[in-house]
Amino acid sequence: MLKQIISIFFLLSFSLISSQNSIDHKYAEFNFWIGEWNVYKHNTDTIVGKSKIEAIIDNKVIKETYHATTSKFKGTSLNKYNPRTNQWEQFWVDNSGLTLHIIGNLNDGKMILENTINLQKNNTLSNKITWQQNEDKTVRQIWSQSKDKGKTWKVIFDGDYKPIVDN
Repeated sequence: MLKQIISIFFLLSFSLISSQNSIDHKYAEFNFWIGEWNVYKHNTDTIVGKSKIEAIIDNKVIKETYHATTSKFKGTSLNKYNPRTNQWEQFWVDNSGLTLHIIGNLNDGKMILENTINLQKNNTLSNKITWQQNEDKTVRQIWSQSKDKGKTWKVIFDGDYKPIVDN
């Protein structure tokens, strides 16, 4: 009987450790975005902002602190994997009054988070933000919006995150 109890204990312990390791792997999926970045308008030399992306709370949350270089615009996001829903979530707030809650997952090397919000008069607005690490370790972020339930999309931000290099 004691051998059976010990065997069950070890099996349960191994199962919990294996389960935690698979969850820990999920928490690391968005780590390619961590760093201090100059943010450029895509495929240009025009810097539009600076962004600091850091892992916080035991590496379970990714915090973004962004500020534009050509205006007083500032914003912050918290990003986390939610094991209950098996999805990533981002909660963004900024000094323009925008609040955005988007959800999604890593697909084919791209983190894709999106939402649809109801506007007045039965209109909707869908947001889709995609982050992809490039071969040179820069990150491209594309934010698109749709007013026709995803039939057509308009890019409202297309940026390249390039590491800040200290001289």
